[in-house]
Amino acid sequence: MNQDATTAAKTAQTPPKNDKARRRWIALAVLLAVTIVGVLAYWRYAELYPSTDNAYTHTNIVRVAPQISGIVAQVYVQDDDKVATGDPLFALDPAPYEAALRGARAQFDAAVNAAGTAADDLKAAATTLEEKRAALDEAIAKYREAKTAQKPGEPVSPQLTEALESWHKSWEAFNAAEAAFSTAQDQELVVTTPTVKLRAAAAQLDKATQDRVNIYVTAPGGGWVSNMRLRPGAVVQAGTPALAVVEEGTWWVDANFKETDLGRIKAGQPATIKLDMYPGVTFDGVVESISSGSGATFSVLPPENATGNWVKVTQRFPVRIEITSEPDPDRPLRVGASAKVTVDTTVDTAKGTQ
Repeated sequence: MNQDATTAAKTAQTPPKNDKARRRWIALAVLLAVTIVGVLAYWRYAELYPSTDNAYTHTNIVRVAPQISGIVAQVYVQDDDKVATGDPLFALDPAPYEAALRGARAQFDAAVNAAGTAADDLKAAATTLEEKRAALDEAIAKYREAKTAQKPGEPVSPQLTEALESWHKSWEAFNAAEAAFSTAQDQELVVTTPTVKLRAAAAQLDKATQDRVNIYVTAPGGGWVSNMRLRPGAVVQAGTPALAVVEEGTWWVDANFKETDLGRIKAGQPATIKLDMYPGVTFDGVVESISSGSGATFSVLPPENATGNWVKVTQRFPVRIEITSEPDPDRPLRVGASAKVTVDTTVDTAKGTQ
């Protein structure tokens, strides 16, 4: 009697095996359903918000090259220096170009004397041009003295600021004088042997003056000096880049999206940008353009697909994303930084709504 009671109690406390199996199947079904829903949700999200981490920041980079060849005499900047448009970068040895300018001026003076009063306008313009060129030499000398006196790490001195302003004004005055000299050369003259020689001498003087001034290499735009390797005594060739200026202004990201993601991406759609160098920080952007060719198409060695061992590979197309966030001095953008870009394709670019 006691044994039967004990067995009955154990049976009452132990759930039937079929109840356990039913619970396991229910749990498995719930898990499978959640997984399917999650996969579908992720697939839909990835379709509406395509993203890629194959992206890098860019801005305009100007390779600065001298217009004439020569030996570097002075260098005024170094890597990562901030410069403005027209700031001096380096200067070449003026000796050979000074000699050429003297010779051109001598020929011009002889032609002026031979042409008589017909050369009055050209003579006056040439005199002003030479005065403004000499003022450039004086301005750069003052700037060089102020730059030398400026100690590294200290705020920019008033003397250096004043010298730089004087340099810019002198350069503007020279450009105006050069334009006036060119206008004087284009004036109509009675064609005679002296006036023909006068025009030829004026053209030679113009070129010699430009070569003499071109010993000063200036910044083509505002930005930061980069890839600076020049030292006094180095020989540079005309047209060969000597340094680079990373321009400030418009920044963008070249995001290489898979071709399967391009169906919904359109110009004007908003995007979010995250840079590896600034974790947790998000930048705003907008799709600016989509490349007409894949990245492989414009490579040095494009793929050859007309072969027997061809394998289909998903191609990537560069999509330019303009960074629209306001510049943050504490988080400066740098060329080539790795980024992750996500595009919101739910926005109707034609209506500007979602």
